[in-house]
Amino acid sequence: MLDGDALAAPQGRAEDVLIALTYQINQRLFLKGGYRLLEGGAENNTVYTFSMFHYGVIGFHLKL
Repeated sequence: MLDGDALAAPQGRAEDVLIALTYQINQRLFLKGGYRLLEGGAENNTVYTFSMFHYGVIGFHLKL
């Protein structure tokens, strides 16, 4: 699974990207585990700030 969002403007930018593997337990239950990158900040005449977060994610999806 690859999922991502990005936004850019004159005031700054932001990116959020997820790379994960999905495992189907049965017809209704899926497990997910992967890596996520969240980065962004502002660069203009009054503010200069950026941050970058890397973290692992785990989760599940249940079809009702």
